[in-house]
Amino acid sequence: MTHLAAWCLRIAGANGIVNGLGFGGFAIPAIVSVGQGQGIIYTFGNPTYGNGPFERIGVPTTMPLLAGFLAACVVQVVGGALLLWPRPSGIMVSVVGILLGAPFWWGFNLPFAWLNAAVVLTFLVMGWTAKRGSSCGPSGGGRSSA
Repeated sequence: MTHLAAWCLRIAGANGIVNGLGFGGFAIPAIVSVGQGQGIIYTFGNPTYGNGPFERIGVPTTMPLLAGFLAACVVQVVGGALLLWPRPSGIMVSVVGILLGAPFWWGFNLPFAWLNAAVVLTFLVMGWTAKRGSSCGPSGGGRSSA
């Protein structure tokens, strides 16, 4: 793996961890609040996980829904950690975390999560491209020199 590929994967990993911890951290008090019957909590005047498209289509914010979102956040953190020590499995785990989190980002109306995912995916593609480019050549089997 090239130096550039490793750093691209590390940057993607750090962003994945920030996304997972940032949103997952707020999910824990939200689960407690909903579980105690107090409803969704507000942070800086905004609802943490509620009053979004989920509720507009009839899906209330419940403990299982929030627990599912927390699980998606945990997958993102694990994928990010694997990418900090550039492991190829981290690429797949990060993509799965993004796919698991995407419906929640839409349903809870979390635009910053989409932006962070775009950064993660950009650096994953850059890292994958740099990694694949290092295996090409006469002995790497990708391209011929003729």
